[in-house]
Amino acid sequence: MAENKNEFDELDEIYRQKLENQKKAKKEKPVKEKPQKAEAQDKKEENVKIPLSDSEDEPKPKKRRSSKKKKPEESEKVKKQKKIGSVINITACSVFFVGAICFQLFMERPTISESEKRELAKFPTFTWESYWSGEFTEGISTYFNDTVPFRDELKSIGAVFRSWFGFTVDGNVIVGNVSNVNSGEGSKPAVTTTSTKPIIIVTPPPSDSTSDTPSKEESSAPATTPGETSGQTEAPLPTDPDGHILSYPTPSDPDAQIIFRQGNQVAYISRDELYAGQLYGGDRDNFATNYISSVNTIKELLPDVNVYNMTCLTQNTFFTPVELNTESFYTEQSDAAYISNNLRSDIINIDLLTALTPHLDENIFFLRDCHWQQKGAYYAAEAFANAAGVDFAPLSSYTPVEKICLGSVYLNTQYDGLMYEGEDFTYYIPPNETKTDYYDYNYELQYENYYLLAPDNYYGPSFFYNTFMMSDEYIKHISTDVENGRSLVILKDDYANPLVPCLTSSFEDIYVIDIRYCNFNPVVFAKERQVTDFLICVTTENAMDETGTYISDIISY
Repeated sequence: MAENKNEFDELDEIYRQKLENQKKAKKEKPVKEKPQKAEAQDKKEENVKIPLSDSEDEPKPKKRRSSKKKKPEESEKVKKQKKIGSVINITACSVFFVGAICFQLFMERPTISESEKRELAKFPTFTWESYWSGEFTEGISTYFNDTVPFRDELKSIGAVFRSWFGFTVDGNVIVGNVSNVNSGEGSKPAVTTTSTKPIIIVTPPPSDSTSDTPSKEESSAPATTPGETSGQTEAPLPTDPDGHILSYPTPSDPDAQIIFRQGNQVAYISRDELYAGQLYGGDRDNFATNYISSVNTIKELLPDVNVYNMTCLTQNTFFTPVELNTESFYTEQSDAAYISNNLRSDIINIDLLTALTPHLDENIFFLRDCHWQQKGAYYAAEAFANAAGVDFAPLSSYTPVEKICLGSVYLNTQYDGLMYEGEDFTYYIPPNETKTDYYDYNYELQYENYYLLAPDNYYGPSFFYNTFMMSDEYIKHISTDVENGRSLVILKDDYANPLVPCLTSSFEDIYVIDIRYCNFNPVVFAKERQVTDFLICVTTENAMDETGTYISDIISY
């Protein structure tokens, strides 16, 4: 027992010493580590303060706290202003769109465009077939886009705005491509005279070739230099043995000045006269084959009918300086000769160069319009009547009506420089009795015994050209008091309109069909009515554009 007690005493002593050592270690540990923690904390605070400020008097954190107190007050004002602005903006936009919708839905919609001389789109007729094909919905879209209320007025306002996107040279507005005009201090605009086009073009007699493919040869006389005023010559024009004029010297004026341009419509000064017109832009390389082939096809389909071609010449040939006509490599008269050379030999081509040249001292063209006066169309109709072998009333038997008009260039561009440049417009009422019925493009009767010529003052000075045939989109049947068994179909563009009344003394029946507004085959139409004569009458520029394609489409119906 004594031995066991001694062993317990020893273990107890060892355990007591161990507890005392642990207590001692706990007391010494915080004393030993406390300085280290304080030193580390001081270092952290030093690291934070160094980049904030180099001055102990004005620490940046205090400035930041003061600025944070003011910022919420400013942002509240801004937010309030933005909120008011957003409300005003949303309200204005809503009023505008609601007004636009009401304007489109409830205002009276036009049916005819006076400026474009055509009937506007009509609301489509619903059928399930058109609905499922998408034609009905597409027709609705076309209708609303094409019949905007006050359409012509809005287009005129738009033209005024477009005229502002230009600059002024010596008081004249220049818009669009002005490569022909050079401006400088103390000098007037100069006109570029470099051109690769021939100035004198020979018009050869009709070819005997029956090929449908245009040849690449160009018939022309040697070109004059750009500075020559070849149009001033008094020498007689060369003629063939039958008296037909072979060539006409294209006018030249190196001093001509373009003072306004919008697209291909220009106003220019030449020989102290203000002119306005449309520069020639025929595209022979891409479209000549289409037109020539289409006209040849009409004759092929109508072997027993007299088929005629009349590619009309405009002011571009007779008094627009060649230096200004840089839109096309070819001239209007050279393109007309090119068409004539490549038509079938049994198609009768009406040579307007020969028909119009002897009358250049008369009022046959407008000075500030893209069309010809009716007197010019009268001489063209006379050449056609002579070729057809029918009677033709003298001009003295017509009743002239004189008015003042503003040209088409002003109508299309609203250029202020042409606003007060009115000119004489004379149309002629034919002497014989006529009856004119109007049909739509499906040849369904719309107006019976309507106007051949619009009554005096029916159209304003800007829409005077609508006096002839009233509107292009209607097909007209003119019955006359002539009794010669001859009937005529005229397939035309709008340039031919003043020519039609001049033929009422030559044919019993005249059917006037605009190429752009025809939903049936005019060749079949001519066969059904057993017409004796068929005339294709368009401007040379249109013949060198999409017209050949249009003809090809409608004669394929």
